[in-house]
Amino acid sequence: MPSAALERAARHIFSLGVPDLATDLCLANTTIGLAKTHFVQEALGLPAEALFIGGPDMTVTRNLARWEAGFAYGGKFDWTGPEPLIVLQVKPNVCGMLVAGVESVPPPEVLAERVERLQRKPGSLEGVPLDFDLARSNHFANLYTSPPDSSLPPYLLVLHGAAPELRADNRFGWGLYWDESPALMEAARHFDTPWGALDVLLGEAVEKYYRTHQHAERFAAERRLLFARALFGEFEVISNELHQGLTSPGEMYLGCHPIPSPAVSAAGQEEAREGVLLPFMVDRDVPAYLLRGLPNLTPTQMAALGWRERAEELGVGECLQRANLLAHGSGYAVGGPAEIVLRESPAPAAVLLQRGDQETANPREMVDGYRGEEVLRHLLELGLGEVAYRLEFHQTVIAP
Repeated sequence: MPSAALERAARHIFSLGVPDLATDLCLANTTIGLAKTHFVQEALGLPAEALFIGGPDMTVTRNLARWEAGFAYGGKFDWTGPEPLIVLQVKPNVCGMLVAGVESVPPPEVLAERVERLQRKPGSLEGVPLDFDLARSNHFANLYTSPPDSSLPPYLLVLHGAAPELRADNRFGWGLYWDESPALMEAARHFDTPWGALDVLLGEAVEKYYRTHQHAERFAAERRLLFARALFGEFEVISNELHQGLTSPGEMYLGCHPIPSPAVSAAGQEEAREGVLLPFMVDRDVPAYLLRGLPNLTPTQMAALGWRERAEELGVGECLQRANLLAHGSGYAVGGPAEIVLRESPAPAAVLLQRGDQETANPREMVDGYRGEEVLRHLLELGLGEVAYRLEFHQTVIAP
């Protein structure tokens, strides 16, 4: 039987996920991460109120260190409280997607030459040599055709990338990743919880790290633009938003879009951002979608989900009402039949997937490709967003 602490953590998870094995794995692993976060909050004299709102695409994370620390993917962590802190094991990396309108596509041989040149010499930004990451992990550059009756340019480039150059200590100071930045770890407070280690930032270090993150977010956005220019020259920016990062010191969107509100954009300009078109990806060679996010979660939505009483009891109603999340894709699929085992002790706690006589704790060995459009249908049914455009797949420009 799980401990009372794990049961409390499970009550602080609010799942919007599709009912499948990947969602169940996310729920199990996130229970560990939240139990650790609650332990730290109470050790600091803070209320244990950290929660996770799982989006329709909630699933496993392929980042082994993040998974082993008790965190998954496809949702929003909120640990906002009376004193600021940042949980480092969630590993924000300012990953995002650029959607760019292109008037014409270069001939295949010209585009191939530009791709080869970019791979060989990705250039530099702010004095930092760039690391070409568009053919790594699940990063890519794809072209789609716009609906003929839309006002969009005829082709749309979706370019998915982060800022790997800023994960470790760098010329600007701290890196983003706790396990790649010794300078960051010197400022962190370490806790040994009953389920394993957790490192957090407190006090002035919170504001310093958040400034580091904001700079990295701008860097990543400009980096995506730089790569797109190298491939296509001039284009129209449709959107260029992150889906893996902090929107405040206490709010972490991990593999889902924050629904933009009027705020300072990644480019540093004040703009009205209601109605921003956000990409939803199913797989690399099938249609994609541009969505408009709708404010969530409303009191009506929470009542329909049966969450109102639990939210009031836990005192997290305000956090849920500012969820404002939108799935950025279908998410990793995990095939069954299989059994999920949560091993609480000895520490560190772990989630195991058992398929017959095979057992693994490695999320990379759990993944079986991507889900389909059931996540999009679920998102629409929940009222989290609406489809603005369906984009037909045209060609892969860069892929792993």
